Formats: sequence, C-alpha cells, structure tokens
Amino acid sequence: HLADFDNPPVVETVLSLQFDKLSAMQTVHLGLLWRRVKDRFPKTEERPPLPQVFERFPEPLGRGGNLQFEATETPEMPRLWLLNTAGTEMIQVQRDRFIKNWRKAADKDHYPHYEPIIKPAFQRDFYEFQAFLAEENLGTVNVNQCEVTYVNHIVSGHGWETFDELHRIFTFWEPTPDPIPGRTDDCRVHARFTIRADQTPIGRLHVDIQPALRTTDNQPMYVMNLTARGMCGTGFDFFDIGRQWIVRTFEQLTTRHMHDIWRKK
Repeated sequence: HLADFDNPPVVETVLSLQFDKLSAMQTVHLGLLWRRVKDRFPKTEERPPLPQVFERFPEPLGRGGNLQFEATETPEMPRLWLLNTAGTEMIQVQRDRFIKNWRKAADKDHYPHYEPIIKPAFQRDFYEFQAFLAEENLGTVNVNQCEVTYVNHIVSGHGWETFDELHRIFTFWEPTPDPIPGRTDDCRVHARFTIRADQTPIGRLHVDIQPALRTTDNQPMYVMNLTARGMCGTGFDFFDIGRQWIVRTFEQLTTRHMHDIWRKK
C-alpha cells in the first residue's frame, strides 16, 4: 500500500530514460519529430544536453564516476523541449535521453497521479518516439538508466510559518531546548539511499531539501526533491520501483501533522 493524498504538495514529476547515444540522429531530426507531435506540443525551446549519469556499485572513489562525459569533435546537439499550450506537459529529447514532465502551471492544476495518467502518458509518447526512430532509420533505444523525480513545494501558511519550524514538517528533525545552538535559521539536506532488489543494489534514491521563496509572492517554502535512479530488467521496469521508493520515503520523512494538511486518505 502506498500513501495517497487529496492535496499533495507535488508540483512536478519527471520520468526519464537514458540510453546509448543515437549517433545517426542530427538536429534536423528534432524538427521532424516536432512536426509529428506539434498538434499536442506546439511550443518549443532549446536547452543544452544533459550529461549521462549512472548509479554505480561499488561507487568510484571521490564519487566522480556518476557523471560520464565524452570527448567528441561532433558539434553538440541541443536538448529539445516540446510543451503543450498550458505548459503542464513537456517532452525533452536529445541523442541519449527521452524525458516526460508533468508540471503544475496554475493553482487549479492538480497532480494527476502516476498509474492512471503519468505513466500511461509517458508510454504513449515514448512509443511514438520509437516509431519515429524506426521510420527515420535512426536506430533503436538501448536503455542504460531510468530516473523518476518528484518535486514538492511545501509552502508556509499551511501547517507551518517560519523556516525554523522544521519539526512540524519533517520527522528527522527535533529542535534543541538549549539556547546554544538554539533554533535553526533554516536547513539544507542531501541524503542518499541504496535501492535493492533481493539484496542486490539496482539504484539510489536521492533526497534534497532546500529553503526557498516562492517566486509569485515571496512566500517561504521548502523544496523537496526525490529522485530515484537505476536499472532493473530492460526498458522502464525501474519506474514502478523508483516511484514506490519515492512515495514511501516521502511519507516516512514528513510528519502526520502535514499529512493531515495534505489530506492523507
């Protein structure tokens, strides 16, 4: 059983497949792909490509082995953003990645949930991408890493007021009674957890918590990012495992007080 909330603080979800580089793909092919889906994704933007990232076991010394860079004389091909009119759905494509985002663009937008909407929408668009690759003879996708990310904006005024009230939000924090060091000004957290299947490491869960101000009204908030990255089986079998780890970890690290605010079912 996974926790479910009527009003969760999630503002963005990301499903990402990283794969071996499609060397035959050129920038012109991104335009052909857009023409194929422009009725649903009429807006476009260009961004620099993301580097390849792997979760390795055992981990290289200095943790420098997670990012992988490749020296090449071929000009760098951009990462293409394809957005729907409302800005709530986005596809990102580059030579070695296919990414699908859901984003909360307005207060009226509600998290559509993983099973009925987010995963099927990813599958639909990824299969369309595979069909495009086949028609253009650009090769096949050989997945080498999967990634699931949930971004949460835990905004003040809903169960807490100031950055020092961490204990009202997170289960891992208790204020100290002594005046030294006293109450914290704010808190930044980065924690990593090994994801295992039958005692075998298959990935990691990264939890990042940062204080911030909401851009629309300067309201204090904590941004809580949970990213599960790894590989299990073939294709995107890891997605369900990563999402389970994210939901259960979010429930364990946040308080019952906040669960009531978010209307836990």
